Amino acid sequence: MSKTPLFIKIARPTYGAYLLRRNHVETVGMELLSQLKGPFLVLGNHTHTLDAFFISAASPVHIRWVAGAYLFKLRFVKTMVSRWIGGISKQQGRSDFQTIRDISAALKNGEVVGLFPEGTRTWDGEPVGFDEATAKLVRMFKVPVVIVNLEGGYLLKPRWSDTSRKGTVTLRVLPPLMPETIKTMKLAELMAYLQQHIGFSHQEWQKKTHRPFKNKAKAKGLERVLYICPDCGAKSSIKTEKNLITCTHCNMTVQLDEFEQFVSIKGNNTFKNLPQWHTWEIGQLHNLVLTAKKETLLFPPDRGVLLQIGLGQTLVTLSKDFEVTLTKDAITIHRQDRNDSKIMGNEETIVFPFDNIQSMIINAKSTIELYRGEELYRIRIEKGSSILKYTETYAAIKKQIQSLKSGVCT
Repeated sequence: MSKTPLFIKIARPTYGAYLLRRNHVETVGMELLSQLKGPFLVLGNHTHTLDAFFISAASPVHIRWVAGAYLFKLRFVKTMVSRWIGGISKQQGRSDFQTIRDISAALKNGEVVGLFPEGTRTWDGEPVGFDEATAKLVRMFKVPVVIVNLEGGYLLKPRWSDTSRKGTVTLRVLPPLMPETIKTMKLAELMAYLQQHIGFSHQEWQKKTHRPFKNKAKAKGLERVLYICPDCGAKSSIKTEKNLITCTHCNMTVQLDEFEQFVSIKGNNTFKNLPQWHTWEIGQLHNLVLTAKKETLLFPPDRGVLLQIGLGQTLVTLSKDFEVTLTKDAITIHRQDRNDSKIMGNEETIVFPFDNIQSMIINAKSTIELYRGEELYRIRIEKGSSILKYTETYAAIKKQIQSLKSGVCT
């Protein structure tokens, strides 16, 4: 079993207990963890910044969490995550064999390792999904697997929101999946099992529980997800205030209630909730990528506030004032602060062609982390703009390329 670090021994009954009480976190089945003898894996759906903290605070055993590699590049956070907590670094969006070796070593040492297969927090409360690599790893490690569902974690503080709501979160521990059972399952069966039990839908859960989550500004921040108006088709025109969502182009207005449902105030928006609207706009984005000319801007430019490049284990700032544009071929940076730099010189424009981007993920709410070839870059846009449209455009382009290769028209 994982040896509990001194930091965790001190933090769990103090800050951990406060965290659970402050956020009204209740547990169901947590005793199952103490009944298992390590090593084993803990897998969960990813809903909230504090998911790993909630589980660790309530868990009777120490869990070594797999965490985003960018955390290990931040000075104080690096020390806390790696030394005090025993975290395992993972480069999101890329194959990372060192992470697999680190997990394997921890399990061979009898420790408990936790990870979120989805790799990123949900934006709309629906499952993010994950690939077969997770099922293959589960088979390879040959240890028990415990799945924890975080029910209500998304509604407590949605990824797009800057403020928390008042409500109750349930950590529900499911019966362990034992190695003997895993051994009898085909890969497709194991994958289906993991998708069914980790792929948690907050809309479906809300329909069953009807739990209110209250906040005086529930809709504030939804423009980070809603980047196309369903009434007029305008892009980057959505603004939010308190519980209202409005298009600045056509004045379409809907209200978000305490159960995360839309109530139409003005216009012809027929979507009942965020997942419906978000699914629709992803479809619109796919059509846009198919039909737009190469030089056409897909969205109005965004103002950038931080551009960094990864050099070894550090992040070097290249610019804090720039414009970001998006076409079907590339993301382009136009620097406003063209200061001398040992790295960039006076280069005004930096182009990130999609066919040269190896991976792209979102950190927090407004930052994308991408690899152009083997170079790591982080691009942050100003608060209130949608960073999500960049990664979803990248996903749409990748899907289009795969379809062309397989001869399938989308």
